[in-house]
Amino acid sequence: MTDYKLKTGKAGEKIVGAYKRLEKELTDTFLEADENSESGYILKTGKVAGKVVSKYKKIENRVISGYKAIENGVVGEYRKIEDKFVDTFLEKTDEKESE
Repeated sequence: MTDYKLKTGKAGEKIVGAYKRLEKELTDTFLEADENSESGYILKTGKVAGKVVSKYKKIENRVISGYKAIENGVVGEYRKIEDKFVDTFLEKTDEKESE
């Protein structure tokens, strides 16, 4: 099969050139290089987005620390109950007896 290319002509070349300049300007303004991204770019976040992310992280850390405090409290109470159960109903045996 034969490959074809569009004949741009003078007007087409001006349009393609203007498009490439616009594309470069948009890329420079809104994107930054990132080798981990599929496209090779990531969106620039700027100062406002940085503040939003920072606030979100603070809220996230508070929620997580609250959850961990509750979890530690529940686990601590469970261990107390478990210890009382073991002390009340179980006794240690010699390893020789269990064989």
